[in-house]
Amino acid sequence: MKPPARSNSSKKQGRGALCNLPLLLLIGAIQFLVIYSPAIDRYMVMITKGKPGFPSLLMDGRRGFKLVEEEAIPPPRVRCDFADPRSDVCELEGAIRIRGSTSEVFVVSPSSGGGAGADMNMTGLAAGMNATSWTIQPYTRKGEARVMRGITTLTVRVVSPGDAPACTVRHDAPAVVYSNGGYCGNYYHDFNDNIIPLFVTARHLGGEVQLLVAQKQRWWFHKYREIVDGLTNYEAVDLGGDAAGEVRCFRRATLGLRSHKDLSIDPRRAPRNLSMVDFKRFLMWRYALPREHAIRTDELEDAGRAKKPRMLIVTRRSRRRFVNLPEIVALAEEVGFEVTTSDVMSPPVPEKDKQMKPSSDEGHARMADASALVNSFDAMVAVHGSGLTNLVFLPMNAVVVQVVPLGRMEGLAMDEYGVPPRDMNMRYIQYNITAEESTLSEVYPRAHPVLLDPMPIHKQSWSLVKDIYLGQQDVRINVRRFRPVLHKAIRLLR
Repeated sequence: MKPPARSNSSKKQGRGALCNLPLLLLIGAIQFLVIYSPAIDRYMVMITKGKPGFPSLLMDGRRGFKLVEEEAIPPPRVRCDFADPRSDVCELEGAIRIRGSTSEVFVVSPSSGGGAGADMNMTGLAAGMNATSWTIQPYTRKGEARVMRGITTLTVRVVSPGDAPACTVRHDAPAVVYSNGGYCGNYYHDFNDNIIPLFVTARHLGGEVQLLVAQKQRWWFHKYREIVDGLTNYEAVDLGGDAAGEVRCFRRATLGLRSHKDLSIDPRRAPRNLSMVDFKRFLMWRYALPREHAIRTDELEDAGRAKKPRMLIVTRRSRRRFVNLPEIVALAEEVGFEVTTSDVMSPPVPEKDKQMKPSSDEGHARMADASALVNSFDAMVAVHGSGLTNLVFLPMNAVVVQVVPLGRMEGLAMDEYGVPPRDMNMRYIQYNITAEESTLSEVYPRAHPVLLDPMPIHKQSWSLVKDIYLGQQDVRINVRRFRPVLHKAIRLLR
């Protein structure tokens, strides 16, 4: 058998073939373009603009090229906690698709056999829950049926790749999905139900987290934008505002926020053992607060300086006001404090505007002012109520004095505002008033059950407790009885 002919030997055959090669190539190129240019045009349109079944290769990074990754869908992992009394939380890993317009979350399972979800690692679903479809309300007040009725319900579905909706947006950062509804707008609940749980759930991610917010309140996100911007590098998505066909795809997602206790954190249950001290330092960073520690009076005495510790007495515009405020101020000054009174958060509001929500710019400015104001004090006195929430801006080692109104409110007061100061390395004193110090004694006879035995009222309904003891009484402090409390406060600053 003869070996194949070498190409250089063939070049020499034919009269002048080598010399005419450029001319022949030019003629061939012209013929090719004339015959095939329409097909090339159609192909280029398909490449650049895409068509059904053939997506564009020039689309942005969220929509293109990653299609190849979707061909190998990993077995999903689902870890839920429906046993916690404060909030339900599900952590999802794998191919996660979220369609906000229908409040649906799809967990895509490869389903190599046994049906959708057969190969899934799943823990924590409540007894009797369907392992391929369940619901969750991503808000931290799960035990309060009245408020939870207004919270968006998410439906989680485990589906096969063929039943999953196609991705329209791909996110590299993991998602945290929660509701901005409920008690949103109440200062205490803003921190207790949203901000602190969001800190626990997202802070350890170092900003690489995409917030998907059901019932998003734009003014709220503007008011607390220093806090939100410190937790995420991305604009929070209004989940309910997504277009009907929008499907957001993630590799990881957390549905719901983790909430441990009132206005506080349990480091044993938090990622990286985050604590309320970490939260306080986070606020100091975000609001550029200068004082990490309160004044030490013994150090001032040793240095021979006459500077006094500063006390903030928080006033209220509604019920549970101090009706003898001048006497309390005079007592505190006599004990040795430099005293300021303020309601901290509420500027004067014209009567005609009292029913209007604050504008986002006004709320944002008030947060900056409030944080700086409170951080300048060493001690704070307030009647039980949302004004005590400002304690999060006090420096560490500061003293918090909570005045508890009549009505067997001692346990509630301790849970909501007694534990948090201690968890933030501050000092706490609780002052429980007597019937004589309540203006309810001017409304009801001395032997009335409202004054003598509030427990039957508690058993009857919380609404009645709230109406009488939180909504009808003010406080007239007995300054002789209150004096030892202020002496103790100034001693604790040593």
